[in-house]
Amino acid sequence: MDNLPDKLSGILVTAQNYQKAAEGAFSENTERARKADWKVFENWCDHHKAISLPASTEVLVGFIDAQAELKKVATVKRYLTTIATAHKVAGLKNPVRHEFVRLAIRRMARKKGIRQDQAKGLNWPQIHLALQLLNAAPRDLLDKALVCLSYDTLCRRSETVAIQVEDLNFHDDGSGSLTIVKSKTDQLGAGTVKYLSHTTVEHLQNWLLCAEISEGAVFRGLNRWQQVLPGSLSGEGVSRSFKRIALTTGLDISNISGHSTRVGAAQDLVSAGIDMPAIIQAGSWKTPERVARYSEQLQVKRGGMAQLAAMQRR
Repeated sequence: MDNLPDKLSGILVTAQNYQKAAEGAFSENTERARKADWKVFENWCDHHKAISLPASTEVLVGFIDAQAELKKVATVKRYLTTIATAHKVAGLKNPVRHEFVRLAIRRMARKKGIRQDQAKGLNWPQIHLALQLLNAAPRDLLDKALVCLSYDTLCRRSETVAIQVEDLNFHDDGSGSLTIVKSKTDQLGAGTVKYLSHTTVEHLQNWLLCAEISEGAVFRGLNRWQQVLPGSLSGEGVSRSFKRIALTTGLDISNISGHSTRVGAAQDLVSAGIDMPAIIQAGSWKTPERVARYSEQLQVKRGGMAQLAAMQRR
């Protein structure tokens, strides 16, 4: 016990060295999320007068049981991933692998279920209607360009707000393309090229002309007088834009988020009978599971009982 302070000091130095070495290796969102998750665990430990690093099995089980009352299963699992990483960085044994911790996770999952809430999709019929109803005010032009590009490219909102004018390429036939320099699944920046329809190019050009944007961030916020603000639009700005689109068409906005065009485009691709490899490529997914989750209500209507009911005319 006499050399415990020395051990803790060594752990702290190791963690600091890791933070320095890891700078720039992960996305800003990933680093921000890890820091926030660790703060949640650290604050809980402080409140219960427990040690966060190294964390004992008892502490982790108590943390899981407490968080299970407040948070979703996916959120608690993300916390545990951060805790495991912190111990690995410090050269400590990973406490998350202990059987009692795994049992606590299973107990939480059985009690709450692992199904996650899903953003409501913005499908093309609703987007098309909104395009007819919105006018030529700056905010409306922003919303139209943003929703069209997001639908065409199935971009995540973090990718959308990072788009620069230099990433756009308008073609002679009226269509266009967008180069996604970095994404959640392409942290090294190999780049992905996405198709832009004639409609999307038209609304993009209208927005850029109105906002007098010729370089830098394509999507930017507006103040109350609808004047363009410097810098990129925030992720929350994307969500607010999609909610305005939904409101325009009379949709319930409670489950509309910055992911809604991604969900809606995936649903429309499945509904149109596009083959799965092409859908996965369009959304830059690694596996078909997420597509299946987005389109499960459509798939039900194509299932065995749906086909049988049609044959039986019932």
